[in-house]
Amino acid sequence: MNFFPTPSTRVAAAIRTAWSAPRLPWGMVAVGVAALVLRKPWALHTPQLSAEDGTIFLTQDDQMGVRALVEPYMGYLHLLPRLIAWFASHTADPAWWPAIYNGATLLVTAALFVRLASPRLQLPGKPWLLLAFAFVPHTGEVFFNITNLQWITAFFLLQQVLIGRPTSHLQRGVDLALIAVVGLTGPFAAVFLPLFAWRWWRDRDPDTLAALLVATTCAGIQAWFLIQTGPRFEHQAQPLHAEMFFAVLGSRFVLWPLLGPTVTGALTLPVLGATGVAGFAALAIWALRPHARRGLRAQILAAFALLTTAGVLRLRPDTWDAVNLLSGDRYFYVPRVLLAWLLIWECDAIPRAVAFAARGLGLTAVLAQVPHYKIHDPPDYRWAEHCDPIRRGEPANIYTLPEGWWIEYPGRPARK
Repeated sequence: MNFFPTPSTRVAAAIRTAWSAPRLPWGMVAVGVAALVLRKPWALHTPQLSAEDGTIFLTQDDQMGVRALVEPYMGYLHLLPRLIAWFASHTADPAWWPAIYNGATLLVTAALFVRLASPRLQLPGKPWLLLAFAFVPHTGEVFFNITNLQWITAFFLLQQVLIGRPTSHLQRGVDLALIAVVGLTGPFAAVFLPLFAWRWWRDRDPDTLAALLVATTCAGIQAWFLIQTGPRFEHQAQPLHAEMFFAVLGSRFVLWPLLGPTVTGALTLPVLGATGVAGFAALAIWALRPHARRGLRAQILAAFALLTTAGVLRLRPDTWDAVNLLSGDRYFYVPRVLLAWLLIWECDAIPRAVAFAARGLGLTAVLAQVPHYKIHDPPDYRWAEHCDPIRRGEPANIYTLPEGWWIEYPGRPARK
């Protein structure tokens, strides 16, 4: 009997092929980048500096020159943002600096997607893993500014924990260089250090040992700066407020992604907290069930736990007066993506009821974000018209993003 595949069977076959393919098509990388740009297009067509882009990275580069590369901020080094600021100041007029800053972060994000496409990363469902970066709910603050670039680059470290062994000297060099640069861009080498140690303990090969040594060195450097220069916040000394703690986790990780901000904002603290406790307990139990992907899920779950613990210890959202979905969203973005990955990997689960439930939850989550997909356009402070004092090196206050923020530019010191 001849079998002629229907359009639906051909689509299903294509989806199964994309799900299991070790290499992500380059077209999907472009789709992922485009999906992010569509969320925040004004960051590229009307680029402006955001927060510490100007007050820290631009100003300190202008004041200190190359010495700014080793200047800590908030208790640790930010190597990559400072390199971008240094590059902009040495290659272009100040009018172009916001475009260079934002464009550079887009290139870094694209590089992250390209690395995800590598066949060395044997991950199921790669197209959907990539799209999770764009479609999980977020306020947009982690994208297209160098201030929060560290949250994007943190994923390079997680990729390194999951990636296959290098097969050439070039791959080996790129791996170690990425760990070094990213490890000195934010505190995440220390956060992920247990995963690097576990990877070496499991494989016991020279490449994982080298990766562990580089990550340990970066973590040690950042820890030294944190101990010597790190700020101390009063709220961090307060006792834990359990109800608010679980309410924040339930709202940020479960209800906002699935139901959207309007419904989530109307729920009470007990409902939010109960959802958080039940959701995380169910997630941990189900993710660690006996399964071929148990080891992979365990690593993602560990990364989620490490990042969330580090984030809430720094932010202490349990001390807030009320639950909100805006404050400190950067601390929750990466863990939220990891939860999306765990959900995506259930879309082919057995029993099939679990797979259909995962697909339904995923579709619900995407539809809940559609009305809020594009981040609203902020005021245009016309950077190019007001940056002349920087060009001349004269003191000035220059308004920039977010609203109500400005750069207190002190003027350029005389060069000796």
